Amino acid sequence: MIVKSLDNVKISIKLPVMFVAAALVASIAVGVTSFMSGSKAVHHAEENMLAALAQSRKNALETYLSSIEQDMRFIATNPTTMRAVEQFSTAWSFVDGDKTAELQRLYIEENPNPTGQKETLDFAPDGSLYSAMHKTYHPWFRQFLRERGYYDIFLFDLEGNLVYTVFKELDYATNLNTGEWKDSDLGNAFRAGAAGTSGSLYFFDFKAYAPSHGAPASFISTPIVDEETGEKRGVLVFQMPVDQLNAVMNEAAGLGETGETLLVGSDCYLRTNSRFEDGTTILKLNVSSEAVDRAIAGEAGVALVPDAHGVDALTYFLPVAFNGTTWALLAEISTTEINAPVVALRNQSLILAGAITVLIGVIGLMFARGIARPISLITEAMREQASGNFDAEIPGVGRGDELGQMADAVEVFKEAARERRRLNEEQQKRREAEDQRTRCIEELINVFDGKARGSLSSVSAAAEQMK
Repeated sequence: MIVKSLDNVKISIKLPVMFVAAALVASIAVGVTSFMSGSKAVHHAEENMLAALAQSRKNALETYLSSIEQDMRFIATNPTTMRAVEQFSTAWSFVDGDKTAELQRLYIEENPNPTGQKETLDFAPDGSLYSAMHKTYHPWFRQFLRERGYYDIFLFDLEGNLVYTVFKELDYATNLNTGEWKDSDLGNAFRAGAAGTSGSLYFFDFKAYAPSHGAPASFISTPIVDEETGEKRGVLVFQMPVDQLNAVMNEAAGLGETGETLLVGSDCYLRTNSRFEDGTTILKLNVSSEAVDRAIAGEAGVALVPDAHGVDALTYFLPVAFNGTTWALLAEISTTEINAPVVALRNQSLILAGAITVLIGVIGLMFARGIARPISLITEAMREQASGNFDAEIPGVGRGDELGQMADAVEVFKEAARERRRLNEEQQKRREAEDQRTRCIEELINVFDGKARGSLSSVSAAAEQMK
């Protein structure tokens, strides 16, 4: 159907169109193949990069978490800690009246340091045994907290009394077994440690913690056991260091402009901050996706899923296990950034294809004119011959291509026609001469006939007269 429709199109148009169409098909085929190959190669390279980056973050995170475990065991078995929990427990019993109200008055309400810096006070000037113990042990625990970056360090007696904390918040000097905060994860951490065995660690994942004004808090605990007697003396609890976890996960090297690594809990909320947010995103930003579910289930792999900000991203996921809790570690980068080199290659290919198409179109136009013009001239010469003008010159005679052969054939037709015309003219002249001769003979016959009839008449008259 298409071929038949092209029969009515002039060669001067048909040839350039066919050249351009062929160029477009070739350019599109090459461009699509290049785009697909380039896209596949880029995605494969990004997958490998994200996998290596995720594994690197996991190794760094596990190393840091391992150091927390080492700190817990070291501090729990340190003689200083053993003496501190025993002496704080003894001093606690000597605090008069409401122990919670009295100690919070001395170390929070009447603490001259502003909120967030209450740990700066070494001891309250009340002359109590508790303050003497605080003066002895607080600088040591505070220095350790600052060096290691923990949010807070807690010492419990076996009855659940929080006899000491470094940071001094609303949970300080309360009972986590029966008091206001008993249902918090700090209370759970105390009870797990109190019921646990020496060297065992008990971790509680991040949740909003009311005594810290609703900030995300995570706790890890272990019992303080006298190694000589095997008796428990208390419970040591660390409040996990958010800043250190963020420092591990928010390293931007190798992540481009849109990439980031995130730690996600089984509830699909972040456990570290997104590097693209100004405020905290821990327990605030939900990143529910197939990647999170599979990582929590213990799988590792790659998936195209929306990132933490709803943008399609290539995401490598793997699980991170820590003391009975599994997190999903995600290394992701937006598909827009991944495809940027491929899109640039595609655009360059389109520009190049357009330039090649225009060039081939110009060449095709020139080529078509080189063919169509001689054909048109030969066609015009044939029309002249058809009208009887056999003297018109035939263009292209003597060319070595098919157009020359066509012109030569037309030239043969022209010469044959001229020969036929000459023969016709000669034949016409012969017919005219014969006609002239015939007329002369007829005239002579007529004259003879007239004369014969006259003679016969005379003879007849003479005969009659003689008769």
